[in-house]
Amino acid sequence: MPTTTPSAPARPDARTADGSRRDWAIGIDVGGTFTDGVLLRPGAPPVDVKSPTDHRQPAAALRACLTLLAETAGTDLAGLLARTGKFAYGTTQATNLVVERKGARVGFITTRGFRDTLIIAGIGRERIGQDLIASRAAPLVPRHLIYEVRERIDAEGREVAPLHLGDLEHAIERMQAEGVEAVGVCLLWSFRNPAHERAIADALRARSDWFVTASSDVVPLLGEYERSATTALNAVLGPPMRHHLSAVERQLADDGLRAPLLIMQSSGGVAPAAEAARRPVSLVSSGPAGGVLAAKLLADTMGIRDLVCVDMGGTSFDVSLISGGEFAVRDRMQLAGNELFLPAIDVHSIGAGGGSLGWIDHGSRLKVGPQSAGAYPGPACYGRGGARATVTDANLQLGRLNPAGLASGRLPLDAGAAERALATLGAELGFDALATAAGMVAIVDAAMADAIRVQTVRRGIDPAEHVLFTFGGAGALHAAALASELGIKKVVVPALATVLSAYGVAASDILHTQLATEARPLDDPRPIAAGYERLEAQGLRLLEADGTRPGERAFVRTADCRFRGQLHSVSVPVEGGPFDRVAADGLRARFIARYEALFGPGTSSPEAGIEVTTLRVDAIGRTARPSLGGGPARGDGTPHGVRRLWYDGAWHEVPCYRGPLPNGHAFTGPAVVDFPGTTVWVTPDAHARTDEWGSLVLEFGA
Repeated sequence: MPTTTPSAPARPDARTADGSRRDWAIGIDVGGTFTDGVLLRPGAPPVDVKSPTDHRQPAAALRACLTLLAETAGTDLAGLLARTGKFAYGTTQATNLVVERKGARVGFITTRGFRDTLIIAGIGRERIGQDLIASRAAPLVPRHLIYEVRERIDAEGREVAPLHLGDLEHAIERMQAEGVEAVGVCLLWSFRNPAHERAIADALRARSDWFVTASSDVVPLLGEYERSATTALNAVLGPPMRHHLSAVERQLADDGLRAPLLIMQSSGGVAPAAEAARRPVSLVSSGPAGGVLAAKLLADTMGIRDLVCVDMGGTSFDVSLISGGEFAVRDRMQLAGNELFLPAIDVHSIGAGGGSLGWIDHGSRLKVGPQSAGAYPGPACYGRGGARATVTDANLQLGRLNPAGLASGRLPLDAGAAERALATLGAELGFDALATAAGMVAIVDAAMADAIRVQTVRRGIDPAEHVLFTFGGAGALHAAALASELGIKKVVVPALATVLSAYGVAASDILHTQLATEARPLDDPRPIAAGYERLEAQGLRLLEADGTRPGERAFVRTADCRFRGQLHSVSVPVEGGPFDRVAADGLRARFIARYEALFGPGTSSPEAGIEVTTLRVDAIGRTARPSLGGGPARGDGTPHGVRRLWYDGAWHEVPCYRGPLPNGHAFTGPAVVDFPGTTVWVTPDAHARTDEWGSLVLEFGA
């Protein structure tokens, strides 16, 4: 486990040994291609940097990013960390382990008769009658490493048969012989009564240094397969993520960090490193969550309640929806062929980023992604030995990118290398470099527009009624084309667009999500009230262990409700305070309204009765919330030159601006605006202005 004891989050009264305030906040977001860092200091403009991600040496890559952040801020690494009161870290390490299947060797213990739950999995229910030849992904745990024990708890939580210790001893001996590193334990109905599961976990920990995961500690919910898969994946990720987080924590402590290390979760909050190491499954979709959180904070400040958030980095394009000021969330997700119980901000991702590779398929058609050049060797124009054409090479060929370089000129671009790579790719089709570049950009734009439709049109939502918030290093180059394709009238490029996910990581509160399956009729509020009291008590203990003060704590309730006889539920917010009949009536009214908003007026069936299936409490520890403002203007609003761009089938000379621009400055396209970490392509039909938060806003139409 990580080596330090959780301590209190950053407070303005924290001080260093020399009496200086420890009031700086750092957010780090490790992406597939770049690691983004942001430093936020009271009364000073933010400092942001990007450095290449090296997945072979993640701790060293993090240190390189911090060193660059310190140099940019005019200090050294020790001075930077000494002044830091909040350090939050988002990493793709867990996701990479799943995708690359590089997790631990895991044993699994389950109730006798349920050995094949992980093997049968979802049995392809969504494909029944449609696809008779599709194959399922390999199980998270091989069948020969799954062991059964005799025991039984019934649906009411009563012991029907005691735990057979002889079966457990046999399983332990076999797992030791097999060289397992971690063990998952998932027994039937353990979410009703975890006594047997906890006895097994205690015995396992006493016999070995295995990483042990009990389903009742990780995901105490109804759903045998999903609960088993989530428990197994937590065990698969446990040893490597524990090692990774421990290495990061030790290095930061050695370099002078005294604040606790906080880790970004997929649910949109941070957790102390020890908690994250215990539940690494909560990190598998954490990367995009920080950017969505930051976009919501900015949108709330701007008074915008309906927005589509898109994050285009070097490897992926991530889409999330905020409607009525609320995140789109999900309680389960598909990952590596398995369905997991995992509360998360709902993000749809595709392999479309600046580093996405162009290729020719067997039908002689030009394709883009999902394969990526990554940071090493990266796009051909990076000059690091990459020879295959990427989206970044295509944008450079079309004149959209400044050949002087990315990252404020720290990464000069080789236009000749990009042209050669594009020409080589297009030769098979008889395309020159220019035609290949234009085709790649058109293809990736279409793929990204379709990804937005998945989150909007497929749900009956018109994207044209939303504002497009674009961030990530490559997003602003494609935002205008996406807006045109989808009929969106306004695009916002935040001042910190290139590191917005890192800002969101820095701005996140501590979050512990507590869940319980209830399946109780709403007519009797007493069991539901008892359930919320129990979950809030659990959350309070965790927040107290984190060192939060009473005034920094909040508890947010949610209930999954359904009409009796239905299979699926709808998530509905629940007011705080005593859950009595008045509160139950309020929940009933909100559920019916939410149900009809989703499925249409008149579709609800209150006469069938309403039941609550799952209770959720988000235990929140408020941490320091940094300012949303960007840095000072670099340009005076006057074009510093022109750039030759290809669009509408011809070359055009368009004015170039240096951003950030002064607040209130307005101009019309065509133009390009070069920020230190991104470039905005302002199309001829766009009206651009810089708002009071330093965001560049593009508006289309009269």
